[in-house]
Amino acid sequence: MNDQEKLHSKENTFISIKKIIITAVIILVLFIVAIVTVVLFAPDPMPVDWSGVRRISSNVQLVAANTPNNPTDNVALVKMKGDEIDTSDWKVLQFSDLHFTQDDERNDVSLNLMIDTLQREKPDFVVLTGDIITRPRGRARAVQLAEIFERMGIYWCYSLGNHEGDSAPYTLSREENVSIWAAYDHCLLEDNVKKTSDGTTVWGLGNTVVNLLGADYKVVQSMIFMDSGNKISKEDYEALTAAGEEIEKNSYDYLKDSQKVWYEEQVRAVTEDLTNGVKTMLFIHIPLVEQSYVKLIQYTDVLDADWYYADPEKPLMIGDKLYGYTTVKKGWNLIKGTASYEKCYCSDHNNGMYDLMKSLRAGVNAMFCGHDHISNSILYEAELVGDDPVYLCYGICGGLQSYNMYSMGLSETDDYSLRGYAKITIHQDATFDYHQIRYNDPDHPALCIENSVACD
Repeated sequence: MNDQEKLHSKENTFISIKKIIITAVIILVLFIVAIVTVVLFAPDPMPVDWSGVRRISSNVQLVAANTPNNPTDNVALVKMKGDEIDTSDWKVLQFSDLHFTQDDERNDVSLNLMIDTLQREKPDFVVLTGDIITRPRGRARAVQLAEIFERMGIYWCYSLGNHEGDSAPYTLSREENVSIWAAYDHCLLEDNVKKTSDGTTVWGLGNTVVNLLGADYKVVQSMIFMDSGNKISKEDYEALTAAGEEIEKNSYDYLKDSQKVWYEEQVRAVTEDLTNGVKTMLFIHIPLVEQSYVKLIQYTDVLDADWYYADPEKPLMIGDKLYGYTTVKKGWNLIKGTASYEKCYCSDHNNGMYDLMKSLRAGVNAMFCGHDHISNSILYEAELVGDDPVYLCYGICGGLQSYNMYSMGLSETDDYSLRGYAKITIHQDATFDYHQIRYNDPDHPALCIENSVACD
């Protein structure tokens, strides 16, 4: 073999090796892409024991909007005994922050506790205040959630949390969540875009109203669901900072002006301009700024002059050590037995939603949220005692795998004593009771509000 042939042979060998390397790299990349695709997008259902998902006995019926038995513009529910209206109390359960995310034993326990609770309580209606399906590849789980309520025959509605769709495209988008759930007969979440009376588009997804009917098909309670968003948008951040507000770039979101206008229109419509005694409840995920008016301070801190001790005789203990005291801003009352064991993760911007509800309080009795996992405080303004107070209520976090007292540095044990759900009992006179129920002691629910009066 001459020198030229040897050179060509070496070149061909180099080219062959290069092709092998390139082919191997392409195969490796395709393999990695396939693995990533499976991890991020393949179906990832929850381990639901469908044998335990049984239809409950219920006499709740759906009444379409603008029909003879429902003259309002929104869907309604009514309970029937044969041909007669059942005027017994409405039982509504609130679940929040279940975070069906991780595939671990605690996630499975959370799921089974929810299912067992539904079978035991047999609610007339269920509200979910966000952060329920937060898993990458969550489509199968979103469908399963709806199928659970469908098989049980329980009507339900949903307020989107900040974690629904916050990692799209790896998680379901907020639009996809709403679209999936709204297609089910027993889900009353609406996927249509709302408009105010002047034609303005209402911000957010799943803004929905559900009316509960009583005697003569009259509304007893109206339940308003609104999207409180995720993190503040760049546009809102720039507008608020330009106006002189101190806003963090990663601040949580808030209800927008268009939502407030739509909300007021819904309240005034169902209450006949606040005259007919009907009450409304608001369900959102992210708390209002006013809910930061209760907080813990360590025993070494100096109490601010504008705050007072909720109960100086009962500080929070970690084992045998004093951790701190629950304090409340002056002018506000905290229902006894409730507390916030962490910072209130509300928006940096106060959108005035509480002031609006306060101005409409003849037709408003409460707001319920989620978001903060180890807070269960219920606040109300002192000046409104005896004059239609508006209760600001945290729901009870139900996800055992979500952060708890231990992970926040507030307990020496893996403490799930705060986990559970809330029960809202609505009477025919539009007053309500509110119980907080813990999974570790479900036979002893804590009565926080009775006949719309704080249990202090």
